[in-house]
Amino acid sequence: MPVVGGLAGGVGTTTVARALRARDAGVVAGHDLLPDVVLCRDTTSGLALAARALPRPGPGAPVLALHPGTDDPDGVDATAAGPGWAAVVALPAVPGWARATDPWSDAADVLGRTDPPAALRRYAEALGRIAALLTEGGRLTRPLAASARGPLRAVRGVRLG
Repeated sequence: MPVVGGLAGGVGTTTVARALRARDAGVVAGHDLLPDVVLCRDTTSGLALAARALPRPGPGAPVLALHPGTDDPDGVDATAAGPGWAAVVALPAVPGWARATDPWSDAADVLGRTDPPAALRRYAEALGRIAALLTEGGRLTRPLAASARGPLRAVRGVRLG
């Protein structure tokens, strides 16, 4: 079972964990170990947090998933997250989830739908890429990854924990 954690609150950790049927580790700021999937916002400060949590290079690195802050995930400079990630996957926005009282039920069913709306189909495709990366990279057979830089430190203007 994969483990999903976020570098801040509100980055979609629970949503992704429910969709992947994974364990939700909550906020992982300040931990030396990184979960299999790490989430951050697709903003400059979110990518700076990801760069500070950079895993050690090598096989079995965690996947970094970017929580959509914009409708244009292609406009995000994923290289700002650093080179140690197995991959950086931009999650598309799903209209309505931000205002829904229970988006987690929708997320839990996103991979099982046969004919989902376009937004859910794009989200399911991104989750499929994450699952494939975890499987192909052998991530699910390894222990949690140690961060090369130790505990996370605050970025100017960002409060951790």
